[in-house]
Amino acid sequence: MQGYIDVIVKGNKIIIKGQEFLLGELSVSLMNMDDDVLRQMSKHLVELERLACICREKHVFYRKLIDTDKERKAELAQDEHIKIPTFDEWKEIHEHVCAIQELMQTFKMGEVLMSPVGKDFMKLFENAEFGTEQYNFNWMWYLELLDITMGFVEDVFAVLRTFRMFTVHIISFLKKYDINHLAGAYHILMCDPRYRWMVASFNDPDKVTYTDSDFMILQYKPMYDPVKNEYIIAEYFRMDNLQAIAKTDMLRGLMKGHFPRRCENCGRYFLMTKAYRTRFCDMPSPEDPKRTCNQMAYAKKKVKEEKADDPKYQSYRRCIKRIEKAFQRGVLTEEQKELLLSKAEELYTEAMMAPEYSNEEFEAMLQSKNLYKNCGINIPRKGRPKKGTDND
Repeated sequence: MQGYIDVIVKGNKIIIKGQEFLLGELSVSLMNMDDDVLRQMSKHLVELERLACICREKHVFYRKLIDTDKERKAELAQDEHIKIPTFDEWKEIHEHVCAIQELMQTFKMGEVLMSPVGKDFMKLFENAEFGTEQYNFNWMWYLELLDITMGFVEDVFAVLRTFRMFTVHIISFLKKYDINHLAGAYHILMCDPRYRWMVASFNDPDKVTYTDSDFMILQYKPMYDPVKNEYIIAEYFRMDNLQAIAKTDMLRGLMKGHFPRRCENCGRYFLMTKAYRTRFCDMPSPEDPKRTCNQMAYAKKKVKEEKADDPKYQSYRRCIKRIEKAFQRGVLTEEQKELLLSKAEELYTEAMMAPEYSNEEFEAMLQSKNLYKNCGINIPRKGRPKKGTDND
């Protein structure tokens, strides 16, 4: 667990603590949190507020209050509004902190952001005597960890509730899924009074709030992109809360054409990177893991995606067109063309029959650099070949 988290936005990717993801991918993992996990987290949060005497309306200010030097922390420990628990009370508080951290590991965003401290952590403080300056200072130091943990839980509820509402009640009704319409959808969510009930608010019973602004440090960093073999200017952020990271991930994703959808078969959320009206996810179906939800929908109700909205079919068609165009330019022989077409069709059939490949993985498999290599063919140079050159 750390107070500040480094985040890099580079093209259509986000890099957090050295791990790279598609923009929107982590937010969708958060949206798919199990409701039973959410209920457990809520109970632990309420217990932490009771045991540590932290009022939800005020604890968000603690981090700025206690982010100071040792002497000032010791002074703050004498504040009558800050309860100093006994060591037994402290251990009970830490049990709830550990339970929350374990629950956060059940979804990808929590796993990436939170590094659990473990139950043995309390051994660092067990020799300090209650009422001493050292004991009080230790508690003030621990209060930072407690604030971060509680803040993460509240952000989970605020972001999850708001993003789910946004996806089901606004995004799903868009006429188009281009950048303009996706940005307009977020404008409706945040600015149209008729839709404000969808945004987690302080006026809700649990008082968790989806804010319209966040504080962060921003730098612009030149970085080398090995995929494109060129330098780019990436945005480098330092953030201290989950909500700011989730919004950066989701909203930057919208501006790249990435958006969440809800599967009509299993109810899970999945990320779209192309403007298709896909109705079913490509994840293994909960009913039969050997089939995707797309396949299960057809098996149960004979409902099948329109080919225009099927990401795998569209990836396959784009691949065929690239091969045909390369052949027309004279950079492929007839034999090479047939080999590539046959391999593409084989991969497409395999991907449609089994749930192992996500839409993004299948798209990558059909990219020229991967498909040509798979067939033992060198990728041809752009343009028409010079007379007398060997296409191989």
